[in-house]
Amino acid sequence: MRADDVIGLVIGLGIIVVFLTVYIGLIVLGVKTAQRKNRSPHWFWFAVHPVGLIITLIVMAALSPLKRCPRCAQTSPQGARLCGFCGYDYMAATPYAPPPQGVYVSPGGY
Repeated sequence: MRADDVIGLVIGLGIIVVFLTVYIGLIVLGVKTAQRKNRSPHWFWFAVHPVGLIITLIVMAALSPLKRCPRCAQTSPQGARLCGFCGYDYMAATPYAPPPQGVYVSPGGY
């Protein structure tokens, strides 16, 4: 191999490494955005193709965040007054306060 060929190969590999680093970084950014908005990060399977990545990033940026029900852990729209799955009333809800230390609280249930 000539010296020019080696330099071209190194430059080509450098460009590929930079492209893949940016590409994977955008996928990770999108997954973090989806998790922050309580959306499914499985959307980013579309990111296998670069156009799919761009479309998915735009969709995730445009979607409003969801809130998680404290009773059933399902997600509902941010403006919902009741949980659509278990009927939990978000408006009458009091914030969760952990039990005091040293006090046994039965888990309820059976």
